[in-house]
Amino acid sequence: MSTWGPGIKQSDEFMDVYDEFFELYKDDAVATDLYQAILTEYQAEFSDEESSPMLYTVYYALAQCLWECGVKDDWLWRKIKDIIDTDADLKFWNQLGLEPQLEKSRRKALLKFWEKINSKPTKIKKPKKTTVKREPTLHKGDLFAYVCENGYRIALVLDFVWDSYLTAISEEILDHVPDETEAMLLYTHTLSWFSARASIPKKDRILITGLKIDGNYNNRAGLLVGGLIGCSSIGEREFFFNLNAANQCMKRNKIGRYQFQELLNPEILPKYHPQVNADLL
Repeated sequence: MSTWGPGIKQSDEFMDVYDEFFELYKDDAVATDLYQAILTEYQAEFSDEESSPMLYTVYYALAQCLWECGVKDDWLWRKIKDIIDTDADLKFWNQLGLEPQLEKSRRKALLKFWEKINSKPTKIKKPKKTTVKREPTLHKGDLFAYVCENGYRIALVLDFVWDSYLTAISEEILDHVPDETEAMLLYTHTLSWFSARASIPKKDRILITGLKIDGNYNNRAGLLVGGLIGCSSIGEREFFFNLNAANQCMKRNKIGRYQFQELLNPEILPKYHPQVNADLL
């Protein structure tokens, strides 16, 4: 038993039980169920008479947890009262060879603890809700169509780095959604890193296929540490619908004209080219 003071919480065992309880106390967890499960676990470990006093700290920790959750277990409360009234805890304290001069402080701490767990907590703890990170709806290799003003444009996601997708947008506007073979023969001159927030919403995308793309496109087509270079935002649909609006950005980053199938080789794309004054272009 590792104890560093006379306080009820001043032991490794207390903190272990307390932490275990609240690590499990989430979502639909029920405080009394957790209490019973943890108690059973420790009772099995300290089942013989000689080691049973080791359960005293387990009882205190579980009572503290239940009290914070606004719950009381009559059996546990009676057990703790009996331990305090019979000085069983203090006898065990002395058996462990802990500092005798702290016995009065220990007794005081026990009485204060008993008073506390029989009071009403100012705030009841509720189970923590597990936050599940939403999975991205756009993935590296997605080849999809989306509706534009006169038909469909095609987009290909070549890579995902940080919170941005390297996306190629077709020059051609089709009157139908092509299959993979037709789509990969299309050409693009609009190719840049676009934030996930600025990407075409899932409801507006018509997935053609998911390609397996193993290449690393990081630091190509305008990605650099500290900022994004290229079209300012595809959230402004002009970059999807008006090819000429993106030409200056593409020129600055030395982006050429490519067939979609060529882009499967990342080395065809230029590495990051710093932004320069537009007057010098």
